[in-house]
Amino acid sequence: MQPSSQQGLVLRIDAKVCHVEVDGERRQLPLAGKLFEAKSHEKQPLTVGDRVVLDVTGRAIDAMLPRTSQLHRRTASEGEERAQVIAANITQVLVVASVASPPFQPELVDAVLAAAAREQISATLVLTKVDLDAEAAVKWAAVYGRALVRVLGTSTMAGSETGGPLREVAQLLHENRTVVVGLSGAGKSSLLNAVVPGLKLRTGDLNHIRQGRHTTTHTELLPLPGGGHVLDTPGVRNFHLFCVGSQELQFLFAEIGALLPRCAYRSCLHDGQQDCAVQAAVARGEISESRLRSYLTMLLQALASERPESQAAKEQPRGGARRRPRRRR
Repeated sequence: MQPSSQQGLVLRIDAKVCHVEVDGERRQLPLAGKLFEAKSHEKQPLTVGDRVVLDVTGRAIDAMLPRTSQLHRRTASEGEERAQVIAANITQVLVVASVASPPFQPELVDAVLAAAAREQISATLVLTKVDLDAEAAVKWAAVYGRALVRVLGTSTMAGSETGGPLREVAQLLHENRTVVVGLSGAGKSSLLNAVVPGLKLRTGDLNHIRQGRHTTTHTELLPLPGGGHVLDTPGVRNFHLFCVGSQELQFLFAEIGALLPRCAYRSCLHDGQQDCAVQAAVARGEISESRLRSYLTMLLQALASERPESQAAKEQPRGGARRRPRRRR
């Protein structure tokens, strides 16, 4: 009689095997070939956080169970746009951004927040290194407070620790399965080490070109003492939304989407249309110019992907050569 199939939780993915937790035991298992054969817009068949079913031998991953959530971004693969799923079955996104060294990058932060909003995943912006530039910390906290985003300003520098906000971060981590996303050097690992004693994640300094070193080289789901799980991801330098329509995009920016009923046109995209309530709110200082710039950048990308020539390129057979139109004399 064959044993019944076991289920497991993907903790980490290496080149040829997955680290899977099965009944409290960590195993290194390969994937069944059929998982690579299934047609999908995703770059990889599995990601960290996936729940999987093992084959009857218990020595390979046979199938993936449905996801409750996922955080993904757009990636290019052999000329085709595909989705890179960063984490699955998560309940919270922590967007970690330093106010200085490296400088705050609003477009990156806004893209991650929009991706979380699309999946209806709770998101919190954690400002780090607030001891380096208190004025910038206040500025960005106000910008995202107006955008209805929860903001926690933190410092882990000895003598300048922000006790209250760090305790709030710890509580959020223990109550959720959290993915931590941010620019390299923003202080993600230092933050986690400060709020979870004994975690001992590797940290590093900025290099001579002022970009963060990749001290986290892979994504791994870590169970926390006292409850909760956290995924500390490698630093990202860009984050592009995957397959978001131009009409949908504004609703991923809460303060922008909320003003659409006040615009003169129901189809207003807030990029220069007449009597636009969003443009008026920016002029009054009620919506940040940086948030509008991020939205308009993403809007251009969404509109470009909706053009007929873009759709034709997506349908082009992989590896097929496209004929150039002849010039008219």
